[in-house]
Amino acid sequence: MKNIKKYLTSLIFTAVLAASAYAQDAGRTALPFLKMDMGARYYGMAGAATALADDVTGMTFYNPAALGMVESFQLAGTTSEAQLDMKYHYGGLAFPVGFLSIFGNNPLNIAFSGYVFDKGDTDDTYSREIGDDWSFTFSIGEHIGTTAWEAFGTSSDLEHYIGITGKYLRSELPKPGEGNVKGDAFAFDAGYTAVLDKHFGVGVAVKNIGTDIKYIEEKDPLPATLSAGLFFVPVDVEGIHWTFSGDFISYLKEKENRVRIGTEMYLFDILAVRGGVKLMEEIREEWSLGFGLKLFGFEIDAGTILNPQLNDDKVYQISLAYKFPVSKKDAYSEKEKERNEYKEYKKKQQDTAFERAQRNANPLIYQ
Repeated sequence: MKNIKKYLTSLIFTAVLAASAYAQDAGRTALPFLKMDMGARYYGMAGAATALADDVTGMTFYNPAALGMVESFQLAGTTSEAQLDMKYHYGGLAFPVGFLSIFGNNPLNIAFSGYVFDKGDTDDTYSREIGDDWSFTFSIGEHIGTTAWEAFGTSSDLEHYIGITGKYLRSELPKPGEGNVKGDAFAFDAGYTAVLDKHFGVGVAVKNIGTDIKYIEEKDPLPATLSAGLFFVPVDVEGIHWTFSGDFISYLKEKENRVRIGTEMYLFDILAVRGGVKLMEEIREEWSLGFGLKLFGFEIDAGTILNPQLNDDKVYQISLAYKFPVSKKDAYSEKEKERNEYKEYKKKQQDTAFERAQRNANPLIYQ
């Protein structure tokens, strides 16, 4: 427990220092694609994913702490159509290393991702491509410990995860006349997530902290972001798994705040229906809708925005992911055995305490 507090204190202190440095003056930022939502699942939930993220897309785009939850190799890809003929494509993979550990608790997990944002064409007399933005990331994450949570006579496990992502970013802008000018930048994300028996969780992430991107003589900062979120599962019965999630997002350089609220219902762990709303937007709230299908380890998701301001623009995301099965050995690891043994020990303690209380209250019955 002391080690967990030490790791979390260090992470939060570093994040606060970095965030403070980026929040000095309000102004414009570069690379707006870093503020977009990624992954059709989260797109359909209005991007409320800081605590909920539990797949490779969420780990590399929303909160790298979720990478500590990976149990097997997984792949994901997303393609999207946005306003004004803009398109973006994403691909990522994550897997457990199995033999490395930074904090000495559990094996380290790593992930890679790549992203390209096609900004469409110019509207000048001679239509030409505006250029592309690129992002390449490397992430590490780890489960750093378990805290026993006792309340109302029951014992639960509060799992702690942390992670960090390094990013290389490249952007192109059109020159007056012909050609494009390029700029490069480096950045990192860091995050923490805590999950209570997979039914409640909280998360915090600081993202896009890095160097300014420079085009010839002009320099612009990255959209540094601080997000905090939670999720909870009000219904988890046979055939129905219903989740709510919410995020508060602060764009530090622009000094703007946003709220995201999303929900997801899985039916028989096969069909998913999703919805969400973005609040505190510049013009008006923005609603989203999504669906998902899960079969034989494959997950196919689709999400769209329900916004009349977009007129006839097609705005959607489609994602395909595959998670390799978790081996029986991995599913019942030594750590899992330790947790079960601890639960049995606590139950015996509770039973013994109850029996002693009964004896003290009714001594004649036990003579």
